[in-house]
Amino acid sequence: MDSRASFTAETVALQRAFESKRPAGSRLFEDPYADAFLRPAFRALAAASGVTGVRRLATGLYDAFAGPGPRPSAIARTKVIDDALADAEAAQCVLLGAGYDTRAHRLEALADKRVFEVDHPLTQAEKRRVVAGLDVAREHVTYVPVDFETDDLTERLFESGFDRTQPTVFVWEGVTNYLTPEAIDGTLAVIHDLGHAGGTLIVTYVDIRALAEPSPFPEARRWVRAVAKAGEPWTFGLHPDQVPDFFAKRGFRLRSDVSTLDAGKPWFEAQHRNEHASALYRVAVTEITASATPGMCCDQAGVPVTAERE
Repeated sequence: MDSRASFTAETVALQRAFESKRPAGSRLFEDPYADAFLRPAFRALAAASGVTGVRRLATGLYDAFAGPGPRPSAIARTKVIDDALADAEAAQCVLLGAGYDTRAHRLEALADKRVFEVDHPLTQAEKRRVVAGLDVAREHVTYVPVDFETDDLTERLFESGFDRTQPTVFVWEGVTNYLTPEAIDGTLAVIHDLGHAGGTLIVTYVDIRALAEPSPFPEARRWVRAVAKAGEPWTFGLHPDQVPDFFAKRGFRLRSDVSTLDAGKPWFEAQHRNEHASALYRVAVTEITASATPGMCCDQAGVPVTAERE
């Protein structure tokens, strides 16, 4: 399988596993299946984080490698998206670039919905192998393998039983920052075309100022360099002030837009946790409207800035 893609999905699963190992009253969510996607060394590290007195050392080792922003930001964004899904009125859910996401199995809000998981065939094959060994309900989940370089997303969804007459919630998590403006517009156009008016799109993005030097975000330089060194540079961002207009031109009304720092702060403080997510990572919740500006392409808000590579 594509080791780079699977490693990215695995690190996100590890971040969820860390949070899930915390005591019941001191975690933002629980993902009881995250461990199943981890290699032995990562599984041992996650297990260590569940031991009182060792937790800080285990998560500290990860943060020393990944930097101060990624893990708390991933935790906060997971909670934001989980809550948004609980509030969404929809009969279907489409997870774009699902990776090792287990929301279809761990969230009550999705238990009675048809869930379509879209991902690269190789990554998805590994996920299906793991899920087959779990004691979870799978009848409501449809896997949609899509190679975005050769396959048509709309066609593949229709072949898989997607019903465009039903209200749908789309989740596009952890993807836009790796794409080109043209790819962003193409995918938004497909979502708008597939979506029922009043449907929901939940999407993450990075503040475009993180991709510039100097950046107003202290953690940005290390984070941007790390993903570039890993071969997955950030190529796209938006300025939060321009986000309402950006989505409006593409047929989406912005309902909310929050940084993981602002979202996570009250949650972490309530649990007396000295953890801080990043202001550069954001989650937007939008509503699909009846129309979009024909031929709209990314304007200045979405012009990528080339990140410096090591």
